[in-house]
Amino acid sequence: MPNPPELGTSDRPLLDLIRRRGPLTVAEMAAGLGVTPTAIRNRLARLVGSGLVERTAEHGSRGRPRHVYQASVEAHRRLGQNYADLALVLWEEMMRTIEDRKLRRLLFGRITERLAELYRAQVTGDGWEGRLEQLGSLLHERGIEAEVVRREGDALPVLKQHSCPYFELAEVDHAICALERKMFEKVVGRGLRLSHCRLDGDRSCDFEAKPMPLGGPQPAQVGG
Repeated sequence: MPNPPELGTSDRPLLDLIRRRGPLTVAEMAAGLGVTPTAIRNRLARLVGSGLVERTAEHGSRGRPRHVYQASVEAHRRLGQNYADLALVLWEEMMRTIEDRKLRRLLFGRITERLAELYRAQVTGDGWEGRLEQLGSLLHERGIEAEVVRREGDALPVLKQHSCPYFELAEVDHAICALERKMFEKVVGRGLRLSHCRLDGDRSCDFEAKPMPLGGPQPAQVGG
């Protein structure tokens, strides 16, 4: 599912007000923020359109129903979540307490497989290059700055990530980079190498196809 657009500087105060005190009418919101009802309606149009605010009708004892606005489940999820700290602590504790290398490798493989499952259903191209294109588009839809390009002189496409979805974890342990690479391999069905990495000072993380083995094509790893 695509990530909702970033909140504008004028939309965030309104959304915070609705989250704290909603359901509210346009007049109540205008009074609460000290702006005109027209300004409130313009902001509400954006918030409702992005799925962060819901409008409902309240029927009184007489007259026309009044419309009130409240924060959606998505608004509470999006503005209240902070997975980075939890993920960082969990990873550090896992690496500290699991000393058996074989067990670590097993767990590493299980995590990689679970991550790959999140993408496989939507990456269904016949060839690995088509799947790489689909993966790049899917990452972009999820809010990760990614693209698939063909660099001058290169015959094969390259997946370039301009932002890292696991940046804080990767700063602590570069094994995260290998985990992501292996996950991409499972989704695409082709061996990949990380030729450039943002943690090394490069402008993007580049995932390139490994050369095909002399014995023949690599077996695809797409599928359960």
